[in-house]
Amino acid sequence: MELMPIIRPTLPEFSEFEDLVRPSWDEGVVTTGRLVRAFEEEVCRQTGVAHAVAMSSCTAGLMLAARALGLPEGAEVIVPSFTFAATAQALLWNGLVPVFCDCRPDTLTVDPADVERNLTERTGAICAAYVYGLPPDVDALAALGARRGVPVYFDSAQGLGAEFQGRRAGGFGACEIFSLSPTKVVTSIEGGVVCTDDAALAAQLRSMRDYGKDPRKGEDMVHLGLSARMSELHAAVGLLSLRRVDDLVKARRHLIEVYRTRLGALPGCRVQAIPADRASSGNYFVLRVTGRARATRDAVYAGLAERGIQTKRYFYPPVHEQTIVRRMPHRVSARMEATTTASREALALPLYSHMTPEQVDRVCREVERLLA
Repeated sequence: MELMPIIRPTLPEFSEFEDLVRPSWDEGVVTTGRLVRAFEEEVCRQTGVAHAVAMSSCTAGLMLAARALGLPEGAEVIVPSFTFAATAQALLWNGLVPVFCDCRPDTLTVDPADVERNLTERTGAICAAYVYGLPPDVDALAALGARRGVPVYFDSAQGLGAEFQGRRAGGFGACEIFSLSPTKVVTSIEGGVVCTDDAALAAQLRSMRDYGKDPRKGEDMVHLGLSARMSELHAAVGLLSLRRVDDLVKARRHLIEVYRTRLGALPGCRVQAIPADRASSGNYFVLRVTGRARATRDAVYAGLAERGIQTKRYFYPPVHEQTIVRRMPHRVSARMEATTTASREALALPLYSHMTPEQVDRVCREVERLLA
């Protein structure tokens, strides 16, 4: 029985990569060189933002962005709990206090109404996340931030290629931070990129990704930074992948529609709502297996594993229930019903841009066997 992984990165031809990276390799310039600059320029072209700062990972970008926004230690930052742990971990590394808010029961993105309920004089920022590639309600969150006088920024790890009201993700809020890991639509193998229209913020991030060096006097450190540079090799893969972003996203959206049509109407099952004003990057397809289904989510997870199909309970557990978070300063909204329910229902199925119709059919048949 052939194992079907949940994620398989769509990589460029090795010969393309080799041709692109060879000049940098021959010159011995293997980090933060011409290919990193070319990658950043292509990100700007694709997203329409003024500045893109490549990072070694999205998590490094999240950590440095929180620091660069000038949030004082101990300040509260409102975040979703229905997200990947890095959203909150980046805050904890900075001595900030995550305030976990509920998600909407339909889109699973953070609920602006619950964000508003949790705004206090201690709120320093709002950090919202894209969920499975779907943007949150950007306008509602921006209005809340403006009313409170705090920055709004986005953990857009899963969002490269997504759209909100016809605009490509990248230019919303103070900044957006994308992931380029192997699980993402666009990948550099490992990496991330921060997008912003704020020139001063971009300059500070460029310094901070290189230990905080003064760009004019490299010996002096003027910011608290990290070693978070992107290598030329990773930039080459990212550049080749980014040039195909439209095709990669289109392929995933088609596959997701097949999944939604075939599995969304199974008894006791539902799928993520996609509002008319936004479009997902197609990073994940998640089937929600409710208590009314023929089998539980965990039983489907185990049953598919027995048939060689890898899935993921995602996001599970929600971040506010994770062990490390419970040990550190945080606050949880009084209303977390939608998050708790979603975390116990959501099952991510295999999805990659080069997935064949036969592979999709195999997954659907096995899910139907368990739930129809």
